[in-house]
Amino acid sequence: MRGTHDRPFGLFWLALGLAIAFESWRMPRLEEQGINPYTIPGLVPGLLGLILGIFGVVLFFRRAPMAEGVALEGNDGGVAEPWRVALAFLLCVGFGVGALGHGPPFWLGAGLFLFLAIILFEYPDHKAAGTLRYGIIRAALVGAIGAAAITLIFQEIFLVRLP
Repeated sequence: MRGTHDRPFGLFWLALGLAIAFESWRMPRLEEQGINPYTIPGLVPGLLGLILGIFGVVLFFRRAPMAEGVALEGNDGGVAEPWRVALAFLLCVGFGVGALGHGPPFWLGAGLFLFLAIILFEYPDHKAAGTLRYGIIRAALVGAIGAAAITLIFQEIFLVRLP
């Protein structure tokens, strides 16, 4: 059955996404300086804001995955476990405040962020299934490939100099 929080959260994400897109649109374009359109300030945040808004609409209108009265395995009624919300918050703030421009190079910070997020969120499942070694190897591969791809995209496509 669909979680009771889907509609308010859908509206929240839609409003946040639209606000981000609007503010990104208002940023200076720097056209008078001959800036490449793919490197204009606000392009990536604007696109991300639009994507957040689209996902907010999807969340608002989504339907139950199964007929009413049939519970999905592991479904908790749409309420996230508090430790997962707190962990996501701590990881994001830690990356934004502690790693970006202050600590390791961007590629290393991004790789560590991805690795830690995967390991910490999947740890209970891997421990219960006895697949912790597989989980660590998989998280390391995803972290390394993801960090390399993110760095390459920002530096070579968007021409953003990363710390």
